Amino acid sequence: MYKAGETVRYWGVKTGGLTWLSAEALIGKIIGQQREERIYKIEGQSGAIYDVPENLIDGGSEVKAG
Repeated sequence: MYKAGETVRYWGVKTGGLTWLSAEALIGKIIGQQREERIYKIEGQSGAIYDVPENLIDGGSEVKAG
């Protein structure tokens, strides 16, 4: 489980019921979560907010943004 404010790598996002995968890791900050669905709200480096399933999140405190 990840904590709010933690910087993580993620490999895709969920939008409109579909999961979009990325060939390269993206970096963002956890800003919230939906526990029952195991989905985290992540603010990407562009400032956009994404829903990311827990199984697409990698890393934790060792991830450095920028």
